[in-house]
Amino acid sequence: MKKLFTVSGVAIILLNCQIAFSQVTKMPLLEEFTSSTCGPCAANNPTFDAMLNNNIGNFVCVKYQMNWPGSGDIYYNNDGNSRRGNYSVTGIPDLKVDGSAFGQPGGYTTSMLLTEKSTPSNLIIQARYTLVDSILTVYGNLFPQSDITGNNRRYIAIVENPTHDNVSSNGETEFSYVEHKMLPNGVGTYMTGLTGGLTIPYTQTIDLRTVADIEDINNLMFAVWVQNSSTREVLQSAWAVLPTGVQEISNSSSGIIKLYPNPALSQTTIKFQLQDNSSVSLRIYNSLGQMNTETDLGNKGFGTHEEIINTQNLSSGIHFVDLQIGNDHYRQPLMVK
Repeated sequence: MKKLFTVSGVAIILLNCQIAFSQVTKMPLLEEFTSSTCGPCAANNPTFDAMLNNNIGNFVCVKYQMNWPGSGDIYYNNDGNSRRGNYSVTGIPDLKVDGSAFGQPGGYTTSMLLTEKSTPSNLIIQARYTLVDSILTVYGNLFPQSDITGNNRRYIAIVENPTHDNVSSNGETEFSYVEHKMLPNGVGTYMTGLTGGLTIPYTQTIDLRTVADIEDINNLMFAVWVQNSSTREVLQSAWAVLPTGVQEISNSSSGIIKLYPNPALSQTTIKFQLQDNSSVSLRIYNSLGQMNTETDLGNKGFGTHEEIINTQNLSSGIHFVDLQIGNDHYRQPLMVK
């Protein structure tokens, strides 16, 4: 499956980093440790899931399937085990709310969730993703509202909602927000320079063909959060969303196929396809929407084409490659190291 985002004019900037710095509140992160072989999990999850279904948009949720009791859940993985070790989880089901221990999730209520959601935070997370063929890129910016100190790490989790193929012995037939992989892994990425007023870009890319157990790629969701590893406090979380204007691209349409390598050091190659003879031009924008370069590629014929893009003069961080084919614009994020 190939996805890209299309804009109707170069003045439309998909990622606006000029976010006003003001008081913000948390998007609660709910992390549950569970298993399809766990009887108490089956008793708790219906109530917990019903609460989640009544509060869509008020939380980020990641469920780690464990390898116990017994043989455990077949969707258990090393990243979930890393999170278990981080919290020293010894029994399931076990719910963590923004890094704090809660206990069995069936007792967590809407009132508790909304109270947590009103908690002040000094961090804004901007999270986007693109999916081209099987290549997933999760990217965005962190906006500290004030200086943030301590051992802080950024985490990204690929979750599927729902799954069914991990049915086992506890009677559950459907499982929500199941974690399949973390980027780059369950240890997370150490964050420095969380200084108030600064913009800290991030990006992670993975070929989803390397991720085991995905049942339906259309049911994937991508959670992003920042957590203090010492106190375990989750500073903020967010779901990554598709930029405005994302649409499907098929073999019968024109557009960008991929950028590689991405992230890039000194150069990247853009591969694109045309369904008829068209004039083609290439522009590169930074994350503030300012154009860095513009190149007229001339008239190109039907078929697949590749062009090398020199990135040596681009600053480190997220940029956008804008390919104009005739009157249409196609844009992909590019991370420059």
